[in-house]
Amino acid sequence: MKKMVPIIFALMAMGYQDAFSQFVLRGKVLNADSQKPLPAVSVYLNNTSLGTLSDEQGLFSLNNIPRGKFRLIATSVGFETWSELVNPADSKGTILISLVPKSLQLGEVDVNPPDPNGWAKWGKLFRDIFLGTTPRSVDCYLDNPEVIKFRLNADNTLTVTATKPIVIKNYWLGYRIQYKLEDFEYDFNTGVVSYQGYALFSDLSLTHPAKAARYEQERAKAYQGSLMEFMRAFYVNQLQAGGFEIRSLKKIYNPEKQRAKKMLEEIEKYKASSVASDSTLEPTDEFGMTLRSHFNADSIRNFKKQMLEPDSVVSNQLIDADSVGFAVDSSTAAMYSPDSLQIAYELKMEPAKYKAISKKYKEERFQISQFVFGHQKAVLILNSGYYYSPEDLKITGYWAWWENMATKLPYDYVPSNPRE
Repeated sequence: MKKMVPIIFALMAMGYQDAFSQFVLRGKVLNADSQKPLPAVSVYLNNTSLGTLSDEQGLFSLNNIPRGKFRLIATSVGFETWSELVNPADSKGTILISLVPKSLQLGEVDVNPPDPNGWAKWGKLFRDIFLGTTPRSVDCYLDNPEVIKFRLNADNTLTVTATKPIVIKNYWLGYRIQYKLEDFEYDFNTGVVSYQGYALFSDLSLTHPAKAARYEQERAKAYQGSLMEFMRAFYVNQLQAGGFEIRSLKKIYNPEKQRAKKMLEEIEKYKASSVASDSTLEPTDEFGMTLRSHFNADSIRNFKKQMLEPDSVVSNQLIDADSVGFAVDSSTAAMYSPDSLQIAYELKMEPAKYKAISKKYKEERFQISQFVFGHQKAVLILNSGYYYSPEDLKITGYWAWWENMATKLPYDYVPSNPRE
């Protein structure tokens, strides 16, 4: 693997706060069919608080953009969502965005329309998945649930769509979020859910200044030990300072079982051989003990017991970021491992509500999550903590429970007291 040195030195040279230098992004939105300007198009950087509307000439300007790459989104009712990864520091001139009108086939009939009673049937399920079941998810509300539509498919999967952006009010972290849901599917057979969308955050502190201090305190708490903090710490190779540990979950041959198998085979061969009656020719094991010393019932019973153990065990070896990370370019890091990884955050105890989910979590003291690179592809990571493509990284354990819209922070969030 290549090392992350180029990225580390670049960021250390400019400093953490300097890494969030500010840039401007300007552009124009056109109708792809008519090439005419489109007004009132929502243009924003995905999962940030940086957004605006295009004017009558289709022009827009986004200011105070942090350093790094972001996914630029343009969306309007009646048009396909436009999405592109951009780096404001490299952008020159005006970005042209062409929105493609959604096609409507005349006479087309939806053979499986949304269920008119969908919210009553599956509203709670959607809320639990989308907003989560963390202790503070009760302070997070769907402001317009009527735009959410449900459809149960013949293969026992649930498809969820939204006629307009879903509006979320998060009174815990102090954000109003507009979420453009692109796709959502829940498989009742396997319990597997997948969904994708784009979010624009608005700071409630601007309209409720008296609550600004409390919001900042809660955001700082949510940030500590979050997936965003981990990705940022990984990017600058500062995992240990951030309280994170990575361990390999690589499966290796069980050495005890392999030894027991070998010893039983050797004992059987020895019993049937002519050297069994000649002690001067008696072979020894790897510890210098004669095979005759293993003939007792306790040893053989122990070997047979070891043969019942699994063929492989988890190495659980502590590894550093350099062993699974490398630099892609001057602004992008990457993470990949052919084996699963365990991520432990030792500065926070696991909450009781999480431990109550399953017996396997009851003995865990700290927050522990797992990464699986399902498509055997590297995940690309930016300095903001944004990573892509998310479908290439399967996350289980604590973060699978914690990371949701109720706990989500915008990628332009910077803690007031970042770790040195």
